[in-house]
Amino acid sequence: MKKELTLDRIEEKVAVFLTEEEEEEEIRLPAAWFENLHEGMAIDMSLVENEDREAASLQEAEDLLAEIKRMNGE
Repeated sequence: MKKELTLDRIEEKVAVFLTEEEEEEEIRLPAAWFENLHEGMAIDMSLVENEDREAASLQEAEDLLAEIKRMNGE
């Protein structure tokens, strides 16, 4: 998924972007993530699912649950 954003304002250490869609939405990101941040700045943001990292996180959670059950004598 790709989102087109325009920086609307900076509030303290937060960059507030607006989406370029029919139904405008705010997206807040840490201002420190960007160099040369300025109002009106246009960026494209791509969101990509990471199935490998998701599977690794699920496995880690399952392993932790199994360890807890062993510790409780289950």
